[in-house]
Amino acid sequence: MKKNLTFTIFNQLENKLIKDWKNLENEGVFYFFQKYIFIKTIIEIFNINKIKIVVLYDNNKPIAIFPLEIRTYNRIKILQWIGTSQSDYCCPIITNQNLFSEKDFKLIWNDILNEIKDYDIIFLNKQPEYIEKTLNPFIQFIQNSYYSKVYQAKLNTEAEDYLSLIENKKFSSELRRTKRKLLEKNKVVFKLFSLEKEKDLIGKILTKKNSSLEKKKISNSIDKNLINFYNKLCGLCPEKLVAGLLQVNDKTIAGSIGIVENKRFYYLIPVIFNEEFNFYSPGKILIHYLINWTKENNLKVFDFGIGEENYKKYWSNYSIKIFRYLGYKGIKGFFIYLILKIYLKLK
Repeated sequence: MKKNLTFTIFNQLENKLIKDWKNLENEGVFYFFQKYIFIKTIIEIFNINKIKIVVLYDNNKPIAIFPLEIRTYNRIKILQWIGTSQSDYCCPIITNQNLFSEKDFKLIWNDILNEIKDYDIIFLNKQPEYIEKTLNPFIQFIQNSYYSKVYQAKLNTEAEDYLSLIENKKFSSELRRTKRKLLEKNKVVFKLFSLEKEKDLIGKILTKKNSSLEKKKISNSIDKNLINFYNKLCGLCPEKLVAGLLQVNDKTIAGSIGIVENKRFYYLIPVIFNEEFNFYSPGKILIHYLINWTKENNLKVFDFGIGEENYKKYWSNYSIKIFRYLGYKGIKGFFIYLILKIYLKLK
């Protein structure tokens, strides 16, 4: 281990941790899901009471944060990233790509696990290969298994309309034709709201998304807690949360919740409100408006989030891989680990 590399494990959000975290947000690389304000809100709304937030120091200067927690399911204690269910990406905040050698990282990670102790299974899910443009040490130095992809559109501000840059010309021409037909016969309006001013949209979008998923018999984690979470987050960082709406003849037919952070637009929760105009692919048309809005506002990346749905592939010109890590401690953990390995392989 590097001579001056040390760590502290925080079990609560105390002043020193908050100060170090905010300093790292100014100097490090991360996604919105690792911001202090996001994690703090998750802890409060979802009553997370066993946090294990690790701060690494080099000569007493904070250089990385690992926001971890221990969750208990059926008496099984699982060490995981805080907010795994609410986040598209789970990873540390780090200051640069050359913080560790493989040996240094494995040594300090082993020391951290030895100090945490009170777990049976380690399940680090939704880990991106890169944290922005920086290699994620949890992927670089620990053996993971592939989980999914994230599709993204890197935006070229020179093009007036993003559709002209899409490689699949059949997709772009069909969308142009469909959109033209919709506009010819109807009054079409795209609106983008700050959710601070339209907070009721949070409940409407999430409730409709939940009912749509349940209708398709797709399990989901949308509940009152998630609505409360987004409502509180909206109050804490109102400039970050937005809602995009597509209205046809004064009817809202499609919508989405998104987050703007560090020149990136996170496309988080899309929903179709009204199936009357499904022939016109309202979800795709809303994405078209949203992408052009992000270009006009000088954002660099339109991030479709975790999942390999076909529509995301058509819009995207870039992707990153997402991984998961599974480990264990003790005899009990070993048997649970074997069962989970089989379950995840068959899933």
